[in-house]
Amino acid sequence: MNMLFKLGENRYFWLTGIIYLTLMEAIALYYQYGPGMWYPCALCVQVRAWVMGSLIFSVMGAILAKNFWWRWMSLNLSIVLLAGALYTSYYAFGVEQGTVISSCTMGAGFPEFMPLDQWVPVLFEAQGMCGQSPPMPLGVSMVEALLITLSIPLLVLVAVWVSHVQKIIANETD
Repeated sequence: MNMLFKLGENRYFWLTGIIYLTLMEAIALYYQYGPGMWYPCALCVQVRAWVMGSLIFSVMGAILAKNFWWRWMSLNLSIVLLAGALYTSYYAFGVEQGTVISSCTMGAGFPEFMPLDQWVPVLFEAQGMCGQSPPMPLGVSMVEALLITLSIPLLVLVAVWVSHVQKIIANETD
């Protein structure tokens, strides 16, 4: 567990997360604006927002990696945001498979106090219908790929989080 704790202290751990999350956003934008022009649905842009939030707190984690409590906050918020993205992706998977009947509308569904689709429409404007996602390499849909690509970093972050909880219990914080 000490190795996982040290991993959380390492700026390269956080930089890897930043690169990973940025790559996820870039791939989504490529599918939206690239050759196939797959317009994202409301659920897809909500996943983008969750991922973007996690990206922001990963930047904070990279900058403040040596300070235990700031790192702890970055870990907690990144986990919550990636869990939100995973939940929304799972819901979108259900819509895609027909196991969830969705009332997904054409709007992005952001709250009035944070209309990301109006502030940054290039990233968060929902123009597509729910239940249709582009095919990705290896024969999976984008939603299926999201379930995998969100689960892996979430599991890593939870493992690092557990190592931090042990330090808190042992009263060995910075």
